[in-house]
Order: sequence, then C-alpha cells, then structure tokens
Amino acid sequence: MDSKGGGGPQEPGTASHCVGRIFIILEEDLVVRLFTVQGDDTKSWLCYSPMDLAVGVGDACIVEYEKIPDFGHVTMIEGEAAEPPREAAMILRRATLQDQSRAGENTLFNKRALRLCQEKIKALKLVMRLIRVRYSFDRAHLTVVFTAEERVDFRQLIQDLATETHARVEMRQIGVRDAAATFGGMAPCGRALCCATWLQDFENINIRMAKTQGLSLNPSTINGMCGRLKCCLKYEYQCYRDLCACLPNPGCRVESPEGPGKVIETRVLPQKVRIVLDDRRVVECEAKDVKTLGKPPQKDHTQHP
Repeated sequence: MDSKGGGGPQEPGTASHCVGRIFIILEEDLVVRLFTVQGDDTKSWLCYSPMDLAVGVGDACIVEYEKIPDFGHVTMIEGEAAEPPREAAMILRRATLQDQSRAGENTLFNKRALRLCQEKIKALKLVMRLIRVRYSFDRAHLTVVFTAEERVDFRQLIQDLATETHARVEMRQIGVRDAAATFGGMAPCGRALCCATWLQDFENINIRMAKTQGLSLNPSTINGMCGRLKCCLKYEYQCYRDLCACLPNPGCRVESPEGPGKVIETRVLPQKVRIVLDDRRVVECEAKDVKTLGKPPQKDHTQHP
C-alpha cells in the first residue's frame, strides 16, 4: 500500500513525521498571558506566563527578570500574546507559603543591608545619596541604588558589601526623577506621583511649556518633587499650541467688531482676545471675529488660560 496517499493509513515509519507535524501546530498556536506584577516596593514588571499557569489579580508569585528571581503580586491582567514581549519578566510559579515567608524575611534583610551600606558610605567618605538597597528573592544578588552629582569610585564599597553580605553586589546610579519615582509621594494635584505609578519614560520638559500654558514661573509651582520641571507640563502642551495658532499675537493690530485696535491679551481656552481700541476703550472679542491687520509681531508664547 502506498503510504503517500492522503486518505490511506500511515505506515509505522511515518509516525515521527506525524508527531513532528503535530509539534509544529502546537508551536504555532502557543500563546502566553501578560500581567503587571508589583514588587514589594514601587518597582513593577511586565510579565508573561504560560496559559496553563493559574494566576489571577492579587496572587503572590515568583518572577524571573534577567535571570534574577523576585517576589511580587499580580496587579493587572494585560491580555494574551503569541510570544513573550522582549524584556518582559517570566512568572515562574505562584508563591507558596514558604515563598511568602521568605519574602517577609527579605524585608528585614533589606533594612539591615541599608544600614550596613550607610555605615560603609560614611566610613569611606563617599559623596552619594543612598536611595534603596534591595536583595533578590534568593538573597544571592544585592542591588544598591543611589544618586550622585559626580562620578563615584565605589570599588571598595562593593568589596566590603560583598564580604559582609556574601551576595553579588550591583551598584546602580539613577537620576533625580527616578529617585522620586522610587520614593513615591503625593503630587500637588492630590494624586500619587505619575512617575511612581504609570509613567515609564521621562521626556524633555522645558520652561516654554509653562509659558505657553500661562502658568506662573514660580519654581514652587512648576517644579515637581524631584526639583525638576513637572512632567505633567507636557500633557496639555500640544493642545495649547494648537489653540494658540488660532489666536492673534499680542501687540498686533487687528480689526474687531468694535473697531480697529491692538491686542493686549489672549485667552487660550475660551479663544478670546482683549483689545485696546484706537479710542482707548478696552473690549473683549471672540478670536474668530477678529481680523489681523498687516504683519503681526514676533510670536509670544506667553498666554493666559
């Protein structure tokens, strides 16, 4: 009998070929579940797990990121994917009671390592600000996070810490924005800091963004917890720029329903302009009812909301 026939029975010698075909189908249909896992501090990971791993929101789990195990809780189910995203952590398993007990012990070990690191920094007279000291889940890896204005020679510090803790020590220098994200806190708006909750990438913020939105340039108003310009200045900046494009420039001559005059103030959100007329009257008109006369002066991005 010809074993190549589509409807005929397969010969024993073709079994491995069939198995191979089935294996390929399984690989093509493979999907993973995606989660957000929160660590025991403000750190969070995008994680994935096989479909057959029963993990839900609120479950404690053990994750592996860059071959380092860690402990956390599932905070959100992101969905499914055909393959794991790049740089995503892997959920190894749901945490057992022993795992949760060890995670509690790690909290005490972290505090002890923090005090040890502070003592070593003081003894070595290093100019650096210690932000966080944290063990991995298996306590084989110790991460020291710090900020510093200048380059710091911490080779002796690493040697002393490795001798005391019997762990691999990693020194990680971060910026002031990342430090604020690590500590967390409440913003002036009454909500938790964006950088400590959902904001992942820090974009360039400049003073022009505050001027365009008509904000006070007082540092206490436009600076965030990190001492830098608030990240939220970026959120509505493009909207204000688009609205400003519909307004005449302050100082330019315009024709209004009340007569000709000069623009002395613009209000971005209501799309209105204040004009001093030639007869010295001051009126407020809708921007759509005003026509610019002649060449406008150089654009001034300082506006009023």
